[in-house]
Amino acid sequence: MKKKEKTKRICPYWSQQEHVCEIQEEGLFIPMDDHLRIYCTGTEFNLCRQYLLSKKSNVLETENQKKDGQERRQSPRIETTRRLNFIRLSDSGNPVSVHPSIASTLDLSSGGMRLSTRELLMYESMIQFQFNTPLSTSLLTGLAMVKWCTPTENDLQYQAGVSFQSDNIIEAVDQYLCSQA
Repeated sequence: MKKKEKTKRICPYWSQQEHVCEIQEEGLFIPMDDHLRIYCTGTEFNLCRQYLLSKKSNVLETENQKKDGQERRQSPRIETTRRLNFIRLSDSGNPVSVHPSIASTLDLSSGGMRLSTRELLMYESMIQFQFNTPLSTSLLTGLAMVKWCTPTENDLQYQAGVSFQSDNIIEAVDQYLCSQA
């Protein structure tokens, strides 16, 4: 019996024969060797900006905001604006870039937060965030999973819903929210 060979997943828009990206007609103007290794022929292609912005990719999971017309929120949210920095993480948990992105909270609950950012975030991707000013002595940084991301009307910003991924963050946000009531 023959063993089934495991095929390495590469970007569906990378042409192996022609060695070109089929998304970009004008070419890619970035450090090519690194980009090709990480995104085009690597397993992290779903984090490539060209891939994310392509019409064929299904990264905006707006239908996941609500299921069957019902609200999915499990805890009440309060409107609050807090600046934070975040770094997108690969599936393996490594930072995708060394430079953090900037976002602001629109609202906050013990389970997660709604963000405004210039970055398109992929459904179920992970981010490491850090508030510019701590919400409390125990809450400055954390890990969150992107649950949805939609463009705003001006297409220069995105709103994203993220859920916290540790009990420590959830408890710290709960304490902060109770202190604000």
